[in-house]
Amino acid sequence: NKKDDKKKEDKKEEKKEDKKEEKKKDGKEQVKEDDTADVPEEIEEIEETEEEKQKRLEEEERVRIEAEKQKDRQEKALMFEQYLKDSGISQAFQIVFAEIIAKGVPDDKVFTYAAARLRALKKELEEV
Repeated sequence: NKKDDKKKEDKKEEKKEDKKEEKKKDGKEQVKEDDTADVPEEIEEIEETEEEKQKRLEEEERVRIEAEKQKDRQEKALMFEQYLKDSGISQAFQIVFAEIIAKGVPDDKVFTYAAARLRALKKELEEV
């Protein structure tokens, strides 16, 4: 009986060791599978991060360029307004358009009348 008990215990121990080895093997294989499965995802995450970084940099550059363009437009608009103010063109146009309305200049003669009156106003201003 003791021999039989010992044999049974030995077999149990062998089975336990076999199971442990199988678990280790399975675990190693699973780890290997998991490692290889994770690598592409990690690479994708890095690539997405790089893509996001690239998109962010492109967006920042676009915003910077747009801000520069807006600033240039504002400066040009201010320069134009100052030119209009200094030259008196705005007032001249206001005078001419008021005359066109007051005199009832026909539509087909408005451009000709406006051009002639602006030239006349220019000469008047030069004389002063």
